[in-house]
Amino acid sequence: MNKTELKYFAIQARRQLIDKVKTKALMYGIDEKNDLEIQEQFGQLMINDKQYPLYMKPAFNSLKNQLKQKGYKQLVEEVAYTWFNRIIAIRYMEVHDYLPEKVNVLSSSVGRVDPDILFEYETMDLPVKQEEIRELLHAGDTEGAYRQLFIAQCNALSSILSFLFEKIQDYSELLLPDFLLDAESVIKKLVRNDELNNSFEEIEVIGWLYQYYIAEEKDRVFAQKSKYKKEEIPFATQLFTPKWIVQYMVQNSLGRYWTESHREDEDLISNWGYFIKHEEEDFHEKIAPYVNKELRVEDIKLLDPAMGSGHILVYAFEVFHQIYEKCGYPERDIPRLIIENNLYGLDIDDRAYQLAAFAVVMKASSYSRRFLRNVEREGIQLNLASIEETNHISNDVIAYIAQEEKGNQYNQVKNFFNQYYNAKTYGSLINVTERDLTFIEERFEHIQNNPVEDLFFAEQHNTAKEVLPALVKQTKIMRNEYDVVVMNPPYMGKGSMNEEISTFLKNSYPDSKTDLFTAFMEINHYLKKESLYAAINQHSWMFSSSYQKLRLKIINNKNIDSMLHIGPRAFEEIGGEVVQSTTFVLRNFFLNSKGLYFRLVDISNKNSKEKTFLNIKENKEKNFYLSSQTNFLDLPNNPIAYWCTEKVYSIFLNEKELSKYAIPRVGLQTGDNERFLRLWHEVELPKLGFGSSNAEDAVSSNKKWFPYHKGGEFKKWFGNNYYIVNWENNGEEIKEFGHYLNSIKKPSSRMGIANSEEFYFMEGLTWSSLTTGSISFRYSYPGFLFDTKGPICIIKEKVNLYYLLGLLNSKVSQLFLNFLSPTLDYNPGAVSKLPIIVEKSDEIEIAVIENVKITKENWDSYEISWGFSKHPLLTSDESYLSESFNQWSNKTKEDLNKLQSNEENINEFFIRIYGLYDELDSVIEEKNTSIKLANLETDIRAFLSYFIGCLTGRYSLDSEGLSYAGGEWDDSKYSSFRPTPNGIIHFTESTYFGDDIILRLREFLKLAFSPDTVNENLQWLAEALEMKKGEDAEARIRRYFLDEFFTDHCKLYQKRPIYWLVDSGKQKGLRTLIYMQRYQPETMATIRFEHLQEIQAKYQNEITDLENRLVNPNLSASEKKKLTAEKTSFEKKMDELREFDKRLAEIANEEIEIDLDDGVKVNHEKLYRGGKGVLAKIK
Repeated sequence: MNKTELKYFAIQARRQLIDKVKTKALMYGIDEKNDLEIQEQFGQLMINDKQYPLYMKPAFNSLKNQLKQKGYKQLVEEVAYTWFNRIIAIRYMEVHDYLPEKVNVLSSSVGRVDPDILFEYETMDLPVKQEEIRELLHAGDTEGAYRQLFIAQCNALSSILSFLFEKIQDYSELLLPDFLLDAESVIKKLVRNDELNNSFEEIEVIGWLYQYYIAEEKDRVFAQKSKYKKEEIPFATQLFTPKWIVQYMVQNSLGRYWTESHREDEDLISNWGYFIKHEEEDFHEKIAPYVNKELRVEDIKLLDPAMGSGHILVYAFEVFHQIYEKCGYPERDIPRLIIENNLYGLDIDDRAYQLAAFAVVMKASSYSRRFLRNVEREGIQLNLASIEETNHISNDVIAYIAQEEKGNQYNQVKNFFNQYYNAKTYGSLINVTERDLTFIEERFEHIQNNPVEDLFFAEQHNTAKEVLPALVKQTKIMRNEYDVVVMNPPYMGKGSMNEEISTFLKNSYPDSKTDLFTAFMEINHYLKKESLYAAINQHSWMFSSSYQKLRLKIINNKNIDSMLHIGPRAFEEIGGEVVQSTTFVLRNFFLNSKGLYFRLVDISNKNSKEKTFLNIKENKEKNFYLSSQTNFLDLPNNPIAYWCTEKVYSIFLNEKELSKYAIPRVGLQTGDNERFLRLWHEVELPKLGFGSSNAEDAVSSNKKWFPYHKGGEFKKWFGNNYYIVNWENNGEEIKEFGHYLNSIKKPSSRMGIANSEEFYFMEGLTWSSLTTGSISFRYSYPGFLFDTKGPICIIKEKVNLYYLLGLLNSKVSQLFLNFLSPTLDYNPGAVSKLPIIVEKSDEIEIAVIENVKITKENWDSYEISWGFSKHPLLTSDESYLSESFNQWSNKTKEDLNKLQSNEENINEFFIRIYGLYDELDSVIEEKNTSIKLANLETDIRAFLSYFIGCLTGRYSLDSEGLSYAGGEWDDSKYSSFRPTPNGIIHFTESTYFGDDIILRLREFLKLAFSPDTVNENLQWLAEALEMKKGEDAEARIRRYFLDEFFTDHCKLYQKRPIYWLVDSGKQKGLRTLIYMQRYQPETMATIRFEHLQEIQAKYQNEITDLENRLVNPNLSASEKKKLTAEKTSFEKKMDELREFDKRLAEIANEEIEIDLDDGVKVNHEKLYRGGKGVLAKIK
């Protein structure tokens, strides 16, 4: 199956159909602003000044009603997907020869351009006037003839596929796009693509096309990052389930349910490659009380309450068919028996329901070629429903059905309708309470079979006829209890929930309210006592503290029969580590039996997970676990930690928790990080407050910005000190903002909250609570505030800070955290439950102190640290850069080796005192250390960045650390190497200015190393940057500054650059770097008058010189071509600068001021202006 082609086709088809449906609607005068106007004149309908026959009035009335009920946009969307579904359905039937007339409707079976139906319609029994078709074809109106035949075929199919093909005069027919046979039509694109045709061999194509059809809407909904509207929920919450996961779920639920009742049929298991056998000797004795040996296959009811396009139901059909065959049922009877007795499904998405019903019927047809003919004669009852809601039902309609305006019957009918209010939002999570349909069905039969007695009630009568059949059908499905429930539930976190669904979940599913998928784990109203429940969902329910009550319900009242803990990349559409999945089978009763667990989380390749599971199932070795769920009750927070050993259980039970020795806490929630947080380099240095030991110190310092822990990448011992927070006057502005937010929001929003304020500025440990791998703790010296994702751990007196830091960064700590928080969210709650053994050890404390020192020195070797003093290549006495780099490289390797050795000794110590030699080893891999090794390419670029810093005045060769980052300029700091006036640097392709970048670099190298090695050092720098063939050192370095430096700078400074590039455009006419913290309102005027105009003069001189050289009659053709190209290049620069000068003049005249407290993003935009200003885009 070529999914790339399927996706491209589905997305393009949706766009085209929506566009064509809009065009068709406009023919009737319908658009976003104009409704449908229907008039009758002289026995004809008048629509948008055009005449239509009177028999089309019901269709137009239906269209008008749908437009009123759904609105223009939703109506267009629904009509488009309806025709998409119909085209796909006909194509699938065509490919498989399932069409009743056996005539191709969309394509030609003999290679003609036009479909077979245009040539064979006379042999078909279609509801169409053949004489009209002949006349249209004779007149050359092939499109008109085909349109009638296509609609006639759809109408003919309504007798067997009524859920997909509405009867004649349906409003969707009015909006069927024109030009169906056009070479670029959806139909032609479908039938002419061999890759698509091959994909139609499998029934799964229906599900994949549906998922890809809604892909753009899904992306749009995700991108807007707001609460989902009702109509957006289907787009946002559905994922097509991989086939092998469906097979696992169905085989181990339905297959198990049958074979445990009929052990004589266990040979069926040989057909089920994903079935997992229980091998406990007394297993069948344990389940005996729950097994019905008299179970008949036609009595088994299987429900998918979130059926989507029916993938699970289709495979369940296959397994049911095998069971029926085993029981000796006649082959011709089995498909109908399965559909009418065994398969049940619900969804909130009409389009998904259409495709699910179609897929099930097609699956039945694959077993019986006569099935559709049988359906045409006898009909069929599918127990599938798209859940309808009753928001639009008035009390008048309820009173009409009840035959009274108050009383018991009225209350019953009203309750019946009320339970489906907002049902398109709540779906099958609704636990129907009004289940008795006796009166409703009797009343409907009367309404259906009798005309309205009083025309005053005609509208109520028609509404009742329209809505009751679907509501009765869904009630019959939703009031049932099922033997087997299998699903891939919808996913929606609380951040995306609209108010209606959030309130509904809080009231109906309080223990699983934070996501839709967990609420679907509590749909007990669909389950019998002995039922089996299978699902795939996110694994957060297994570990998160938010779901502890849900876990306890499962542990105490159900049985985890088997589980495939898949981890990341279960679905093709979702990459990365954040979304992690598990698929499992639950019994709806407690059973003292060990569950079968397969751990696939460490298999990174999604395509290898299936193969790995099958290998583990066969060999029952690594990554297979037998675990009793009652053991989970012994663990803090009761995680489903099936891989936990007896030794680890014992440690959790017997050792004290970390909370006895330390206080882990989350910190500040600003409510608006864009406003209150900055990267430290964005603001003026004099406003930065370092080293405050308490709140009083911070207030008295009169500083505004203070260091702030916010997590970050994996880094142990020290580092990740990037952020600062506005905590001026003890956080006055944040607190005022928080009070405002909480006055307009619910208290649970907790925005602008200063959590754990008593621990601000205290020494402790911090860590990144949200990570994609192992946890990493870091020393936090006094003076920091902290975030919810960069929490703090304050040490009590009973344990040494460095001892605890060593333990927390050891493999032992990670082992326990893997059980406490496998979701990779290492919150303080999980950390506080770590089991702690304290054994005094000076060696460990010394090793940890050394690790902190090594990593701090390494962190401070890069200018992104506020502890940076000078570039490491300037710390030696060598005259050659190459030798200096070698020294630096050797030092980082030595530091790495020492750090590795220390960490392995720390691991060895804690593995010994915890007795975990069977679970862990002490080895530390280089990739798991927190030392940044010397890297030639990276370090040379950092060296050139330091040179730029000295040139702007940020750094100085005469002093360590920051020389200027705002505040008062101190000229005495720059005695040897003088920075440029105003912090302005020009990048040019040649030496046009006295302060040319290469001339200044030569001067810098002369002072920093030796006058005698300048050329060698320039050459070494250029080679480290990688030179082009024939390029000299100066040209390479010049090209780096001109084309690459700003990109590197943006990356290094996390898209908050302190150097901004004034850039005239792609011709590189003017590229000038300015230092943000030396920017003045007159800076742009300086660039314009002193630099732009001067460079224009230089370019004009170059053009004049080239023109003079080009008149030389002795020039060869190649020389002339080269000189002409150079001249053209300068002319393009001049053209570019003339246009750029207009923008620069406008901004220069405004004398724009910036406030560094506002941060880079805000200030840069003042001069960038969405690309219409004078600055290069931050890359």
